[in-house]
Amino acid sequence: MDIVSSQAEIKKLMRFFEHPKAGTWQRVELDIKRNRMGWGTLYLKDGNGKPLANQEIKVKQLTHDFKFGCNAFKLKDFEFQEKNDAYEMYFKRVFNEAVVPFLWDTLEPVENQPRFGADSPRVERRPPVDVMLDWCEENQIAPKGHWLFCDNFAPAWLSKDSREVMHRLEKRIALLGERYGTRIRKWDVLNETFTYHPRHNPGINDASVPADYAYMVFKMAEKYFPVSNEFIYNDGEFISFGAFAHDSSPMFLFADRLLRRGVKLDGLGMQFHMYGNSPEVHSAPENRNYFDPVHLLNVMDQLGKLNMPLHISEISLTTYPDLPRELAEEVQAQLLYNLYRVWFSQRNCASIVYWNMCDKTAFGSESRFDACLIDADFKEKPSYRMLDRLVNKEWHTETTIVTNADGEAEWNGFYGEYLLDIAGCHHKVAMTPRSENEYTLVL
Repeated sequence: MDIVSSQAEIKKLMRFFEHPKAGTWQRVELDIKRNRMGWGTLYLKDGNGKPLANQEIKVKQLTHDFKFGCNAFKLKDFEFQEKNDAYEMYFKRVFNEAVVPFLWDTLEPVENQPRFGADSPRVERRPPVDVMLDWCEENQIAPKGHWLFCDNFAPAWLSKDSREVMHRLEKRIALLGERYGTRIRKWDVLNETFTYHPRHNPGINDASVPADYAYMVFKMAEKYFPVSNEFIYNDGEFISFGAFAHDSSPMFLFADRLLRRGVKLDGLGMQFHMYGNSPEVHSAPENRNYFDPVHLLNVMDQLGKLNMPLHISEISLTTYPDLPRELAEEVQAQLLYNLYRVWFSQRNCASIVYWNMCDKTAFGSESRFDACLIDADFKEKPSYRMLDRLVNKEWHTETTIVTNADGEAEWNGFYGEYLLDIAGCHHKVAMTPRSENEYTLVL
């Protein structure tokens, strides 16, 4: 493809983000400030309770309240240690949430021999659970369990009898609840229920399940996991964004039905896997919804009526192979920039998870389209640098404040944990949307 044709295709794709509707991007920027930032108030006193005036305080954000995640399926899974070290370094720089794989076929490829411990047999892209959790806890990264049940990815040994399937599934969920219910607080309970349901997408590893299995699986999770755990229904981009038509969308109706039946459903996972050889496939009119910020916001506004957190749960943005490589990487970065801003601005959105970090280490189309943030030589792509810029610069707060005559000082910042440096004395405080964020310190 020549450069002129390439530029024309890119222009068609990017026009979706140049929406003529007045106020779209103004809303995004305003909502980022309104939904992701708050005011912290510090009262500084001496040991006698007297206000300390004219005290300079350096304020530095340490962590984000919002979850920026990625699956960590290649953690400690490379042949050479330098790659393992680089993977961890890149991960920790921009992500504070890690998706931990519990896919049934690879977690328990041999019946009654789950791969939990560090001595487990190696499976590509499936590090042992305990190894991943130890690393998450050491690095203050929140783990997310993926998943308790999916129609696909059933182990080869699993019976085709639906009653036996549900019996074995309950045994699996009970085991995971007992072993990890206090170490992992967020779970994809059901994954790709519509995407991989055997009645319309049969495969060799499909499990036979009763018609009411979705309700049954959530009730199993309620039974065996602590009540404080967050239970999520996760499904593909067509179900969450593409097929959306207000209250009649598949995701809305499915979630609403579960809630009306008394199911503990705490969040919706909305995938966004965008693969393609060139921008032409994504600039077509039928794909406009995926890149139109007005549509994306409307979907999330409508699903927000269910009064639960929304999670952009799996993102893949292709590095278009038909474009010159450098140009394709820049387009990927620009798409990431626009989409992350839209999602981050939305009040009900609680996390954004990129799906795979390194090219040529993923599965199927994920690798074929180089839809990752680090290239196969472990060099940062523009998309990774863009995400780093957003998380650690644009959406990061560092400032200096000075107390007034009453010993009071305020700052406006993104929600998260902060370090307050007062004349070399360090104090940590948390700023959240769920508190008054007022702190009294005595020097």
